[in-house]
Amino acid sequence: MHLSNQRLALLVTVLILLVSLAVAQVGSGGTLWFGSKVQPNDPDESKALNRFYVDPEFAFYDGNTRGLFEPEDPVYIHINPADSVVDVNDVRLTQFGIFPAGSQVRITDPDVGYPLSHFGTSGFHRAEVRYFDVDGNKAYNLDYPVYLNFNPGTVTSGDIRLTSYMGREAGSRVRDSDLDSGKPTTLLPGLLNFYNANGNINNGGFAIYDAGDLIYLDTQPPFLTVTIDDIRLSS
Repeated sequence: MHLSNQRLALLVTVLILLVSLAVAQVGSGGTLWFGSKVQPNDPDESKALNRFYVDPEFAFYDGNTRGLFEPEDPVYIHINPADSVVDVNDVRLTQFGIFPAGSQVRITDPDVGYPLSHFGTSGFHRAEVRYFDVDGNKAYNLDYPVYLNFNPGTVTSGDIRLTSYMGREAGSRVRDSDLDSGKPTTLLPGLLNFYNANGNINNGGFAIYDAGDLIYLDTQPPFLTVTIDDIRLSS
């Protein structure tokens, strides 16, 4: 049975309203999404964080095999730096095909096993997590955009936004024409830690990082808890 035009229009309107409500909930902190900062009273505030057995590193897949880091090369949080390929549960910091920034790599994904190059080795740019002090306050806060900065000290074309800024989403790459290009950056101290969502532990009682666990840039690492200003780097 076909819907009348009037009923179809009403259904479309309802769907638009539902989508708008969902977006509003995300914007208010009701959903924990990649690139968002922890704000007061967020549901994950004060949750326990765990250290990785070995600190993860930032790495990229050299898609053109030219020995250069280029704007189209996907970037990852590589959980096991001793292994030089994309592994299950690595996190994409940029989109790869249909897989969005912030997604965990699954065993059936096409990028599993792709060779990785580590920043700061073999002549590649070093990568630092840095922020743009928008108002010159000289103290990192919720309003400052954060980058994976390949020319430490200045926002440069090809840098990756770890938080959104001026309509550009987390996971997007800076272009020369963008408003933040050329802005000064300051080093953001912190560690990559994870929330053990499923509670898995090993025989020694230590948390196991696996599917569904969330990675945070922990800006107050000694406390090992999710705190205000921390950045969610997976979703």
